[in-house]
Amino acid sequence: MTAQANSESTRSLDDALADTFPASDPPSQTSPTAATPSAAWIRSNETGELRIYRVIEPSQAYQPFEPDDDGGRWTPAGVPCVYASLSPATALLEYLAHLEGRTPPELLLAVGMIPSASVISEINEPSTWCELPYRPEVQQVGASWLRSRASLAMRVPSALCRDECNILLNPQHPDFSILQLVALRPLRIDERIRS
Repeated sequence: MTAQANSESTRSLDDALADTFPASDPPSQTSPTAATPSAAWIRSNETGELRIYRVIEPSQAYQPFEPDDDGGRWTPAGVPCVYASLSPATALLEYLAHLEGRTPPELLLAVGMIPSASVISEINEPSTWCELPYRPEVQQVGASWLRSRASLAMRVPSALCRDECNILLNPQHPDFSILQLVALRPLRIDERIRS
């Protein structure tokens, strides 16, 4: 199928479905899932800039989106990656969930910006993706994506809040340098949340 025919087919399907979504229930803007995926990843057709967030300690302020090779849910240890979130609230949840010990008295919210077109979404995650301890088959999803250099960023679901997403950034991707730091904001955690 040619690109033009594919585009026309997609447009026809979009037109046919346009009136089927109630105004009060639009399709999710944060969910990375898609019906009947045919590939491991799906590329967004969004344009513009996408804000990403991380909660960091002041000692990390000089490089708030520094790659980490400790491993995580989506990447094995020894493989550098940057974990961020699509909202400040999810970034805070992720920070608190991984915090060991007492909450530091001073924190920062790092706000970054990347082109929306540089993000793909993981759509074929293993059924064990949200289990603890982290599963090797899930970590291999991220490792495979990082090796492929298919995109600067990959959107993945948050295990802490299923309707939210996190963003993985590939520090080995040629476009990693286009990540812009927009702001570093002081952040205090309310004592009612965690001591």
